[in-house]
Amino acid sequence: MNDYWNDPPEEPEIPECCELLMIVDIDGNCKCFECGATIEAQPDIEPLDEPSEPWPTEDEEPPESEKCPHGNDWGDCGACDYLSDIAYDSYREDRFFRR
Repeated sequence: MNDYWNDPPEEPEIPECCELLMIVDIDGNCKCFECGATIEAQPDIEPLDEPSEPWPTEDEEPPESEKCPHGNDWGDCGACDYLSDIAYDSYREDRFFRR
């Protein structure tokens, strides 16, 4: 198996314009001196901040669960269990045919 995508090039390729390599300035912007076209550098994506406090907090109790659509407690409804089994089996079979 060829897994070339796991081994990216060490240096990014310089784009071409007018069959010539573009010039890269200090900020990472590329410019073609032949036609004047420019490609601006994209900023790095910053990771999302971690939440400062876990939810629920230790002294807060989780909210009480609601009833299922059939009026029973979650986990005690045969109709919901049956429907969830059908959904799981359908997903498991369909994952082989997805592209």
